[in-house]
Amino acid sequence: MDYAILDIETTGGKFNEESIMEIAIYRFNGENITDTFISLVNPEKEIDFYVQKLTGITKKMVKTAPKFYELAKRMVEITDDATLVGHNITYDYRVIRAEFSRLGFDFQRPTLDTITLSKALIPEMDSYSLGNLCSSLGIPVNNRHRAYGDALATVKLFQLLLMKDSHKDIIQSSVKQIRYQSLNKKILLLLEDLPQETGVFYFHNENGKVIYIDKSSNISNKVRQVLTGKSQKSRRLQEKTENISFELTGNDIIATIKAQNEIKLNHPDFNPLREPDPSIYGFFTGQAKDDIFIAPINTKNKKTALLTFSSLTGAEKFLSHKKEDSPDNSLHQFISKLTLKDKKLLLIDKGRNLSEKSFLFFENGILQGYGFYSLHSQIKNIERIRKIMVPSRAGADVLLQIRNRLFIYKNLKELVL
Repeated sequence: MDYAILDIETTGGKFNEESIMEIAIYRFNGENITDTFISLVNPEKEIDFYVQKLTGITKKMVKTAPKFYELAKRMVEITDDATLVGHNITYDYRVIRAEFSRLGFDFQRPTLDTITLSKALIPEMDSYSLGNLCSSLGIPVNNRHRAYGDALATVKLFQLLLMKDSHKDIIQSSVKQIRYQSLNKKILLLLEDLPQETGVFYFHNENGKVIYIDKSSNISNKVRQVLTGKSQKSRRLQEKTENISFELTGNDIIATIKAQNEIKLNHPDFNPLREPDPSIYGFFTGQAKDDIFIAPINTKNKKTALLTFSSLTGAEKFLSHKKEDSPDNSLHQFISKLTLKDKKLLLIDKGRNLSEKSFLFFENGILQGYGFYSLHSQIKNIERIRKIMVPSRAGADVLLQIRNRLFIYKNLKELVL
């Protein structure tokens, strides 16, 4: 089994307008590097200042380098009959395909992402960036943020992943290239530019009508799963889908709220499958005003659960801490807070980018809507909040998710207005 392990450095710039300025490809047979291709590339455009600082590659360095069309044949040859491997290969593959597309060539190869593989085979790492992974695993990295340095580090990481893959899932997925090749050109094009970020996505038919709405923390992966499934539903969606659009939300809660509300408004032809809930125990209120008891979750009682946990031990530990923190062993105040019934309340979370935050606006315990802001002045009064928010409602399952995030995981910041 042959792999073409690669990395590229690009000029930066707008989405789908980046150009390659350095590329490195190592042909790897699972044990040894059998071929190498490394080259600077003249991108024929300016290089962003930030990119120059990060990589050390300057306009002067690429001025006399070959242009992409001069290297294209060599790239086709070294990747022929191989699976492309990269750290965040989705980005590299998209940019490479765009470069080939400008030459009128449809470049297609099966791919494997070492980020996805690392998460499966080396769980519970603090970070899955290439630098942090290599540092944690003791993999030497020279010439970081240069294509040849990062690609060689990826070779060593991939070799480790192959060794740890006792079930041989990596090799099996590579052997099953039919999974990729069986996708017709339309489906490949639909998958091409989708982000690996959190948000809501929409399948449209030939008339533009929305026929499927779903949400995910990784839009690209979820769409691929939906469209390449073997069920009758997946096959029908493959046939009917002519375009895919998406909207990023920055976090799962807003993605869930947005998807649920828009499914109700748009009445798509296909409904998303329900994802399994890992919660098996919950907090419930008893007859007394400050009585909380723990019970297994079932379909009948889930809507009345105050909080949910994946284990009995976790639930008992959380409740014990709350009782210790409550004066006179009374949980009345905590139960009251769980209702979110402060007259007007904002719950703040991360936004769609680093300079933005999101909010959920509650009034008298009822979700009124969600929105995003970059400046605190945008949420300084109720009138402005109502103007920038998207009016929305949330079902019991979403409210439970919000309470879990706020009181257990503490991912949300509370702001009483």
